[in-house]
Amino acid sequence: MYVLKGRVIDGNGGEPLEKGIVEVTDNKITAVCNEWEYTVPEGAEVIEVENGTIMPGFIDQHVHMGVGDNYYKIFERHAYHAVCQVLRDMKQILNAGFTSIREVGGLSNYLKAPWEEGLIDGPRICSSGKAIAQSGGHWDYIKDYPIEFTLHPDRNVNSEICDGVDNVRRTVRMHFREHCDFIKIMGGPGISCQGNKIFTREFSDSELRAFVEEAENQGSYVAIHAHAAIAINAALRCGVRSIEHATLMDDESIELMLKNNAWIVPTLATSYMSWQHIDEREPWVKEKMSAIEGPKEENLRKAYKAGVTIACGCDFGGGTITVHGNNGLELPLMAETIGMTPMETIVAATKTGSKLMMRENELGTLETGKLADIIIAQGNPLEDLWLVSKADNIKIVMQDGKIKKNMMKGICCV
Repeated sequence: MYVLKGRVIDGNGGEPLEKGIVEVTDNKITAVCNEWEYTVPEGAEVIEVENGTIMPGFIDQHVHMGVGDNYYKIFERHAYHAVCQVLRDMKQILNAGFTSIREVGGLSNYLKAPWEEGLIDGPRICSSGKAIAQSGGHWDYIKDYPIEFTLHPDRNVNSEICDGVDNVRRTVRMHFREHCDFIKIMGGPGISCQGNKIFTREFSDSELRAFVEEAENQGSYVAIHAHAAIAINAALRCGVRSIEHATLMDDESIELMLKNNAWIVPTLATSYMSWQHIDEREPWVKEKMSAIEGPKEENLRKAYKAGVTIACGCDFGGGTITVHGNNGLELPLMAETIGMTPMETIVAATKTGSKLMMRENELGTLETGKLADIIIAQGNPLEDLWLVSKADNIKIVMQDGKIKKNMMKGICCV
């Protein structure tokens, strides 16, 4: 049994317990209360960090594992090379206090079973498997290359080409056959793929409806990469629930999100890091980023004030720029860019994330009976949210009731 002492932020958005405890027995939370209400049982191991804040393990709701940040390199290495990178990155993500990830295109779906067997360390995995793109669309990576490069199974393990309603249905069914948790599709051009377009859409309405119908038949949902309003609104009208990026949304987008109970994953950290290293990016990246950065903040603030659900995902792929382990950057950037309070941002990174993972009954808050995925940060993130952006400030990481990181004892995930 563990007894964690400190300031408790439970993930529900209410006032913290300034002197609280969280009791953990086996892999479950068995008590959350004020310290004065509790007597430490004999034999319990007490963990306390000076000025420590106890929170649910963070959930990064938009990551790519094994993708990197230079799409040319995808074709320069074998898939096994990418697996080795992912094993490293998963430890770095856990070390940063993220006990779960929601992957929206990448190879972690194939690592769920090894993780469950205890063969590898890292965050819990909720994965869409390969992202699904149309021919010539986003994640049909380098248009100067023959399409056979994108279709190569030993190089590109992150995306799959799909055209036409019949192919959509078969592709989705095969994804769920491979134990994917939800479906991720590319609904419009992206920043990192070769090409200059950004204000257009991909996939027809009939294809979008087929994606949604097949996902809902499996009790799941569709997430879509979409920057332009034309792509966002088409997706929402066809029943897509999760809008990744939503950069150029308009008033109709916001109205449809509220009507359909959809949500946004803004992915601010990847842009932040790209601007820091813009001269290292492919030549088309700066042009496209410059075209969308202006209205992005205004649009996100408008959606937030209207009551649209905002989720927390950094859109890191590994590599040398969007380095996993810096995932906590997304939290202070959300607060500063969107105007969310620190508490709202923490809820987005915990409770909201558990809903996107479809595991809100097990994860996301510190409540009796839930799985013991818990972190302790040094300092008060309600006063300085930037402290959670640095892995060194995450002193304790507990996952499934096991200590994965304890900087008080020199135990680290990496």
